[in-house]
This record gives sequence, C-alpha cells and structure tokens, in this order.
Amino acid sequence: MHTAAANARQEQNLLALLRTGAFRFVDAGTPWFPYTSGQVGPYYVQSVAIEKDGAAYAQAIRSLVDLIRSETDGWDAISGGETRDWDFSNPVAAALARPHLKLYKDGRALGASRAGRRFLHVADLNNEGSSVRDYWKPLIEKGGGRLAGVVAFVDRLEDGYALLPNLGIRLWSVVPLDGRAWRLARENGFVAPALSDALTARLRDRDAWAHRALLDQPDYLRRFHRDPATRAKAERILTAYPRIRADLERILHAP
Repeated sequence: MHTAAANARQEQNLLALLRTGAFRFVDAGTPWFPYTSGQVGPYYVQSVAIEKDGAAYAQAIRSLVDLIRSETDGWDAISGGETRDWDFSNPVAAALARPHLKLYKDGRALGASRAGRRFLHVADLNNEGSSVRDYWKPLIEKGGGRLAGVVAFVDRLEDGYALLPNLGIRLWSVVPLDGRAWRLARENGFVAPALSDALTARLRDRDAWAHRALLDQPDYLRRFHRDPATRAKAERILTAYPRIRADLERILHAP
C-alpha cells in the first residue's frame, strides 16, 4: 500500500538496511546468488543486519508497530518463528503489550496459549512463504489457534507474496523490495544505474533474468556444482529451471 506513511517507512528502513550492510549485490565475481527455493537472484538480504545500529533497529520496531496499529485488525496475539523472526516479533509484542508465541520447527511452541486465539505473525523476511505454510500455520492450528496474518519487516516479493494470500493469510510489509525500493537505492548512491536496472528487470521476469545469468556465466555454475559445500544447491538450481535444465546439464558436463 503506497500511502505517504508506507512510503516513509519503506524509505527510512530500506536506507538503514543498506547502510548496515544487509544487502549483497551481484558483481563481476558473483553473477548470481542461490536462494533456498533453488532459484537465483541478483542480491542477498539479511534483515537482522539492521541490529548493528541501535537507532536503526529501534526505528524498525517502531515501523512494524506503526504498520500494525494503522493497517491490521482481527488478531489477539503475536507469533514469531525460529529464530530470526524473534528479533522482531518479541519487541513488537512487548511494544503492543500483547501475548507472544515462539514457534520452533521441531514442533515446540512456547509462550502464549494458542487455544482460541488469532495470531499475527511477525517475520524478519517474506521469501517463499514455505515456513509459514509448512510450520507456523500448522503449529498454531494444532494448538487451537488461527493465523490471521503475516507482517514481514522485508518482503522480497518472491513466491510467498502470492502464496500467503492464496492460503487466506493477509500480508503486510515494512520494506517491500519493489521498483521504488531499487530507485531509492540508486538515487541514494547505494547501487549503480546498471545494477538498479537489473534489479528492476528481475521484478518484471524472474525466470528470464535467471536464465541469462546462469547461461552467461558457465564457469561460475561449474565451480558452484563441483564444490562439495554448494553441490546440493546447484542440484536445486537444475530443478528450479526446467526450461533450461538440458543446457545447464551440458554446462556441468563440459570438459
């Protein structure tokens, strides 16, 4: 939602993330970054890097609280998932004086009672949405509660952007990484114009960007696949891009 308040929250917190080194961008030595989904992209972001700056971290929590107060309703308690979500969900729950529930991937749930409660889940990052789908939503429902919505500090606008609404879960974010975000990064000197254009192009067509990035840098893909530490990630990349899988396999098996 691009209201004046939402734009201000996005800009303040995006610039703070950039200043604290939360982003890594592609360069001559790193033409793409692997994601947990098997897809590749032009940047990597670590939301909790904002904690390097106490004032920026405090601003992040205030922004989440302001967003929740102004845009959400129909919930009783805050939840957060293991473990980076807790950096945001704990202080938000305290600021709002609401019960807080810690969720673990091994099935544990500590803190607020789930029975009969509607939860607003506060996340550090919305990416693929798989943790919400596979862990947090079922855990809340197992205890007799309901997941009413997700508020992410950063939203990469990946598959989770569509997945969560399709599950009936409302979604909000403080820092959506949309075209406006990349324009702000360029205008404030954090990314060069060519990189800003590449980031915007990927928003328009993720597969087209990835196909070019993978096929144009065959040596990098081969090294990535041959390294035992990253081989499994390379195999996921093959699965993620079926249209060019045969081309990628030829690259990997070239002498």
